[in-house]
Amino acid sequence: MSRGLFVTSSGTEIGKTLVTCALAHQLRGTDALVLKPVVSGYEPETAAGSDPGLILTAQGKAVSETAIAAIAPWRFRTPVAPDVAARLEGRAVTAAEIAAFCASAGAGRETLIVEGAGGLMAPIAGRETFLDVLAITRWPSLLVVGSYLGTLSHTYTAIETLRARGLPVAGIVMSESEGGGNVAELIRSIASFLPELPVCVVPRLAGAEPWAKVPDLTQFLVDKSSSCVAPKAPVEI
Repeated sequence: MSRGLFVTSSGTEIGKTLVTCALAHQLRGTDALVLKPVVSGYEPETAAGSDPGLILTAQGKAVSETAIAAIAPWRFRTPVAPDVAARLEGRAVTAAEIAAFCASAGAGRETLIVEGAGGLMAPIAGRETFLDVLAITRWPSLLVVGSYLGTLSHTYTAIETLRARGLPVAGIVMSESEGGGNVAELIRSIASFLPELPVCVVPRLAGAEPWAKVPDLTQFLVDKSSSCVAPKAPVEI
């Protein structure tokens, strides 16, 4: 694997899967593998509308239980944090297991995209969170944030949390929140506070296959043989 990216967020229901689907769509025709190793609220009856189902569709692949199992081995029916869902269903998963699965699945691939579940520190088991997965793998993170009131504090907290563990950050995507604030001003604040990080805006998108309308996000892909921070790119609003 020469390029890797972990799609995470400052919270849940912010737009992380849309960003992952956009990357999957934009990388069609390349040697890219897109994984969603852990998913909560999964119902086999509605698999096509699940996060892994949408990822497969964005790649132009058929949705089947076998295809979903290959990219999302830990699927929980209960729509709660992974550690709670696993406990309620009498199952378990650890950060090391998630990291090992992704590394093995992505071995030899040109690009590996991994989407987390929930926010950056969504609990997995015991005192482990997705931050512990990143501590093992050291994949560059693409942080997806919203444009709601309070997002600046959440964004800076997430970035500081990653940096406190010495983990690389590829950039930030602001996924416009419904009824959110002034996106242009929020982006200016982020650019001022974190001038070294590239930032891109994904507007609210309606209709079928919204991932096909997302601006180019491949600018955030990091060559693992070089710098862990993507080159600074123009802000897209």
